[in-house]
Amino acid sequence: MKILEFDENLKFDEDLVLVLGYFDGLHRGHQALFNEARKVATILNLKIAVLTFPEKPTLTFEKFEPEMLLKLTSDKKRAELFAENGVDYLIFQDFTSKFAHQTASEFSENVVMKFRPKVVITGFDYTTGSDMKNLKNTEDYRVIIIPEITDNQGKISSTRIRKAVENGDIAQANSLLGYPYETSGLVVHGFARGRQLGYPTANLVIKDYVHIPAVGVYTCDVIFDGGRHRGFASIGYNDTFNGTEKTVEVHIFDFNGEIYGENLTVLWLDKIRDMVKFDDIDHLIEQMKDDENIARNYKTKK
Repeated sequence: MKILEFDENLKFDEDLVLVLGYFDGLHRGHQALFNEARKVATILNLKIAVLTFPEKPTLTFEKFEPEMLLKLTSDKKRAELFAENGVDYLIFQDFTSKFAHQTASEFSENVVMKFRPKVVITGFDYTTGSDMKNLKNTEDYRVIIIPEITDNQGKISSTRIRKAVENGDIAQANSLLGYPYETSGLVVHGFARGRQLGYPTANLVIKDYVHIPAVGVYTCDVIFDGGRHRGFASIGYNDTFNGTEKTVEVHIFDFNGEIYGENLTVLWLDKIRDMVKFDDIDHLIEQMKDDENIARNYKTKK
C-alpha cells in the first residue's frame, strides 16, 4: 500500500475505485464499505484508493477541546487496517475550511476526478460540511452509498465505540470494531511494586493520542518480540499505595525477562473488575490471584 499526501499536482494515471471517509477505528460499519470496494475492484480489475483525513473533521467546525485529538487507532494501526482491507493507495488530505466548503460539483472536479474513479464509494453520512450529500453519478463515475450498519442497539459508530472504551466496556467495543481494541506503549521503570507482590509488571507510557480504557483490571493479550502472550493489566492510580498518577501496568503470564525500552501492543479483551483500595497487601495479592485465574481462563472470541 502506498501512502500519499493530496495536493493539486496529485493525479493518477490509472482508473480506480475511490472510497471516501474518515474511518476512525475502521469498525464493522466501515468494513462494509471496503467489502463493497473489494467486490467492485475485483469485477472491474481495478485498484482501491482511499481519500481520508489525518484528524477528525469536527476540529474544523467545533470549539477545540483536547479530547478531540484522541482517536480509536494510532496512525500506524490505522494504516495497517487500511492495508488489511485491501487498500492500494492511501491518500491524506488536511480537512481545512477551504476543503470543507466546496460544493459537490467543485469537490467532484477538484478532488474526485484526480483519482480517475470508475466507482466512488461512501457511507450514508459522508459529508465535507457543504452539500456533499448531493454527490451523484456522472458520466465519469458511479456513486455507491453504503447504508448504515446496525446491531440490536442501533448504528455501529465510532461514537459508540469511544463511549464503550471510556466506560471500560471493552467486550462491547471489540464487538463493534470486529477486532480487539489495542494500545501500544513504551516500557519504562516504575516503582517495582508488582515484582514485590509476585506479579512483575511492564509499566507503559502511551505516546499515541488514543483513548485509554476506563480505570480497572482487564484481561489482555500482549504482543512483543513476534509473539502474542496472555496477561492482565491494570489502569488506575495505585489506590492501595495512595498513588496520584494514572498508570497502565501489564503483567505477562509466565514471563520474567527485562523488556525496558521495548514497545508493547496491548490487546484489551475484557474487563475483570473495577479498581479497589485494599486494606493490606495480603488482600491485594489474594485478589490478584483471582484476577490471574480469570484472565488465564478467558476464551478469545472467534
